Amino acid sequence: MICNLFLPAIVEFSITKPLRRIRLGNIPASLLRRAAYRPANSHSEMKKLIILFTLLAAGFFALAKWSPKTVERIMFWKRTAPQIVSPQNLPEPAPALSASKPEEDAVPPAPSADARVVVDKTAQVVVLLYHRIEPSAQTAGDLNVSPEVFEQHMQRLKDEGISVISMSDFLAWRRGEKSIPSRSAIITIDDGYVSAFDTARPILKKFGYPWTYFIYTKYVGSGGKSITWEQLGQLRDEGVEIGCHTVSHQDLRDPRGKTPEAYEQWLRDEIAGSKTIIEQHLGIRCTAFAYPFGGWNSRIVQIVREAGYAAAFTVYGQRITHSAPSEKIGRYAWSSRRPQDIELALKFIGPLSSTEPGPTPPPSSATANTLLTQPLDGETIADPQPTLKVNLSQIEGIEPSSVSVRLSGIGLVPHKYDSSTHLLESRPPEPLTPGEYTVTISGKAGSKRVETRWRFTIAQKTASGP
Repeated sequence: MICNLFLPAIVEFSITKPLRRIRLGNIPASLLRRAAYRPANSHSEMKKLIILFTLLAAGFFALAKWSPKTVERIMFWKRTAPQIVSPQNLPEPAPALSASKPEEDAVPPAPSADARVVVDKTAQVVVLLYHRIEPSAQTAGDLNVSPEVFEQHMQRLKDEGISVISMSDFLAWRRGEKSIPSRSAIITIDDGYVSAFDTARPILKKFGYPWTYFIYTKYVGSGGKSITWEQLGQLRDEGVEIGCHTVSHQDLRDPRGKTPEAYEQWLRDEIAGSKTIIEQHLGIRCTAFAYPFGGWNSRIVQIVREAGYAAAFTVYGQRITHSAPSEKIGRYAWSSRRPQDIELALKFIGPLSSTEPGPTPPPSSATANTLLTQPLDGETIADPQPTLKVNLSQIEGIEPSSVSVRLSGIGLVPHKYDSSTHLLESRPPEPLTPGEYTVTISGKAGSKRVETRWRFTIAQKTASGP
């Protein structure tokens, strides 16, 4: 009887309130109340129940003074005992991880197989070609460009919104690995004149433009105006890409009386051998080739492919498309006699490259830049009565009987033309006075009249001592 009177109070103050205070919440108080009101069947059971609740009351009074963490450590049954939870007390489901707020420990998703580089295949590229960059007072010849004009060209590219890209970026675009700006340009310098190092390099650095230097190995380190291997190494370290321009810079189309076997070996030495020399000297991979005088034929192109070049360049300026043949990429060559050529590139309005295997340029477009001449175009010589030579193989279909040679200040001069080798030779009938001379070769190819010319200078005689 007494137990029935006091047990509810004991349960309320010793069990229910401490449970609320420490927020265990795992054993509902209602269960404890029901256990307390359970009728006893015998006096023995009642005594056991009183002892049990007395022990529980003492324990919970102690637990009420402990921290929740301590309680959690002691009451291991909290994690193992089954929980009796009413539907109203069900815990809220944990929120799902948000894609916009990844957890610190979340593993990043693997990149999608579809996440590929988007390449702009409608982009176009112009390739500019220079040879010597020297003050006009120091160097004669139309292939020379003064530093002032060269810098103006670089500024024009910037003003016209044409992005200058590296050869590596160009080749990556061609492979579909990288996109480039829609109007891009590549700057190339040929031969191996030290003016590229001394004069062009500071200007290109000023604009932050990458560039490619095509060298013929026989000229490197030969003295005079040639660049050295040490300087080429410095350019390499600065990020300049070095391309190949053969060993000797001779017209690859001209066998020069060699047997077919000897000519084949000579072509391989000039094309593949020069690549090996550059790679061994500079420790690089040489990926680009420039044809001397822009001349090629099907056999030359095949050897270029076999040598492992990724691209080969001519001198026939075009806007290069993504699908243009890689073995015949046209370049706009600077010539003081034809400044309009480089203007086409700077204005980005030149002809588009073909997607077919590169066509041979029409006969009427042949210039001294595409022909092998002696003396070289723009060269200064001492001989007042030089032998003039030119290889006309680039002018296909020219009629031998229609060929004529004229020399400025002289007129028609006699000549010999061998149609089997395409070699034309001529010599002035008398010594020439010092000064500049223009050689004009004209003829007919089918129904078209064709003409090409080049210039050379006879040097002033130096005064002899007393």
